[in-house]
Amino acid sequence: MNDDIKAAIDSMNDCGYCVLEDRIPEDMARSMAERFLEIHADPQYQRYNTGDKYYQTLFGMLNLDDRVWTCASHPDIVAVVRHFLGETCRVAEACSKPTWPGAGPQGLHVDSAAHFAEVPDVAWMVNSIWMLTDFTVENGATGIVPMSHRSRLKGPPPSITHDSPLIKAVTGRPGSVMMWHSGLYHMARPNSTTDEIRVGLNIAYYPRWFNNWNEGGHQPLWPETYERMPPEMQRLCPGRRGHSREDVYEQF
Repeated sequence: MNDDIKAAIDSMNDCGYCVLEDRIPEDMARSMAERFLEIHADPQYQRYNTGDKYYQTLFGMLNLDDRVWTCASHPDIVAVVRHFLGETCRVAEACSKPTWPGAGPQGLHVDSAAHFAEVPDVAWMVNSIWMLTDFTVENGATGIVPMSHRSRLKGPPPSITHDSPLIKAVTGRPGSVMMWHSGLYHMARPNSTTDEIRVGLNIAYYPRWFNNWNEGGHQPLWPETYERMPPEMQRLCPGRRGHSREDVYEQF
């Protein structure tokens, strides 16, 4: 384990998040952003898309752009994830997340905690967002509340509003990635003062025991996608495969 990975793990433990810079080339990141925006505009993929004209989440990106696998299986990211979730953790979903000019704040929240009777004191997932364009204070870079991952709450207290001074913008260059503990309070900040489209790739890692039916938009991995994947990526995608949620996820 190199010093970068050790520092990332320490930052995740202490602050609830870390940033690993320049993990893919900038030109690759920008090319992915351009392609993702084409997918958002393509009518055949609208059934995977949620949001409005300012902020969207398009699910199922593992099936739609093979370069997503490079990000999801990046050895540095996987090393950090496995430290917290164990060797059998899996990639559950990859989403394209553009934020257009004029977007307002998207709401401070905690990931995947709503169904717990009692929130665990360890990570129940590790989330990540690849910066495919510049993430700046002005264009709405992801906001986080450092150390809030230790609260064991299902959501932030109402006293922490979207403009709270407790919220820190996490900035970075295209090709960098931010990772965070599932309990960390975070949000998409407003992109209300620039003419830039900020594009991120969100990849979520879960332990094998988590029932992803809880995550309403998650899409399964298509069998033909799995067949094309290299062995390390297949290892990260051990679940059942299909073309619809009903093929794959178990309901309560």
